[in-house]
Amino acid sequence: MIVVTGGNGQLGRAVVAALRKRVDPTSFVASVRDGDKAADLVADGVTIRGNADYSDSDAMARVFDGARTALIISGNAPVEVRRQQQRNAIDGAKRAGVQRIVYTSVLDAAVPDSPFSFTAVHRDTEACLAESGVPYTIARHTAYAELNLLFAKGALATGKLSMPTGDGRVAFATRADLAGALSALLASEEHTAGIYTLTGPAAHSYAEVATALSESVGRTIPHDDCSPEAYAAGLTAAGLPPFLVEGMVGMAEAVRRGLYAEVSQDIRLLAGQAPEDGLTILRRVAPTLIRAA
Repeated sequence: MIVVTGGNGQLGRAVVAALRKRVDPTSFVASVRDGDKAADLVADGVTIRGNADYSDSDAMARVFDGARTALIISGNAPVEVRRQQQRNAIDGAKRAGVQRIVYTSVLDAAVPDSPFSFTAVHRDTEACLAESGVPYTIARHTAYAELNLLFAKGALATGKLSMPTGDGRVAFATRADLAGALSALLASEEHTAGIYTLTGPAAHSYAEVATALSESVGRTIPHDDCSPEAYAAGLTAAGLPPFLVEGMVGMAEAVRRGLYAEVSQDIRLLAGQAPEDGLTILRRVAPTLIRAA
């Protein structure tokens, strides 16, 4: 049996959808913190396990009970909280007798001086996996292409795409393409060990993101290579909590340094088809954003 954590999250739901195309629905379950929020999954025939709390190792052991393979999707919490939560999830999986863990990490996890604050947590979690004695597979993935839709909304409001990334490039990938690769890792015994790098087929600068947005909405939206301080102020004004502001500013600097520019063929290798270019979803959705504004 396969257990997919974060079943109510955007990546978790995408993995569930991808798994349904690969395996019998009775061969996997989706774990969620709040089962009431997963009623639609249940209606679609997905088996749910609730009370999946990364803060409680015992709860996670119950979630993983009977599982052969577990997907641990990184949580969303401040750095030190997330660090302990992910250790709890690994401990719970080990105590439940899980035979293989697949973990979603970040592209620059091996860079010790990455400015992205979440990178150190992922690096620590990867080390925890290595120490656990449980066979594991690490999927280091790039930035979600869907994030550009959020940035586009702000850019349409202000008239510019403010991002302190310089000429740095990102090989954006959609959650659907990442999920396709992750579902293959979970369903197959062929790819059972090692580290995979999941990216889109091309790396783009934020100037290119701005150009794609401009062409899609019919007005010029330039890239503003603003200061990190101005970027942080904008994120704070938008209501983001401090830990996310710190993380996003750090990731922008990581992009500037070229830490997210790598292009890999691993999604094609695993999923059996080429991933969509990371700007395609922006071009497809941007016109609806301007109509809604």
